Amino acid sequence: MVTSARRSAASLTVFAAGFAFAAVTSGGIVEERLSSGSLNVALGVNAVVTFAATLVLALIQRRAPLSLSLIVPQVLGAACGIVCVHLALRAGVLAAPSWLSERPAQFVNDAVAVFATLAVVWACAYGLDLRLLVGAMLVVTAYRVTAHCWHLDLPPQGFQFRVQDFVIAQFVGAALALPVYRAMTRHGD
Repeated sequence: MVTSARRSAASLTVFAAGFAFAAVTSGGIVEERLSSGSLNVALGVNAVVTFAATLVLALIQRRAPLSLSLIVPQVLGAACGIVCVHLALRAGVLAAPSWLSERPAQFVNDAVAVFATLAVVWACAYGLDLRLLVGAMLVVTAYRVTAHCWHLDLPPQGFQFRVQDFVIAQFVGAALALPVYRAMTRHGD
């Protein structure tokens, strides 16, 4: 009974980490869209997303080897985080200008940023697993090639910094920072 309760608590913690990471990442993309691609917003959000990714990595490194019991709750949490941000936007919790276009294609931006970065987090947590790194790169490359399909907002003054570039910048920022963080924490042991 105690082991079952511990497993449930561990799964809930991993779920919450995935939810929080996705909410930060997805919320950042929404903020970048609302600001019409402000570079200042993009830089600030990239820093927060990279910090959140390092926290998730730190949590995962203390867990058991990579398995479905770790991946599934984190993926479910991340999916819930993305959906909650978009539901808040649709419900008017976040003030949105009339030109903001909230459609299913917007979920692709968020899913790429969240799940490609989580794949890099998992790879860093488990010895820079090449399969996970290649998978993340393939997702981001496919996203970049099809970027014209995944954004529908047309602010009157245009975007200073395109959403697709921002999504890729979120991924690249975290992907560069995570191995550095991992190496620094390993040398500290």
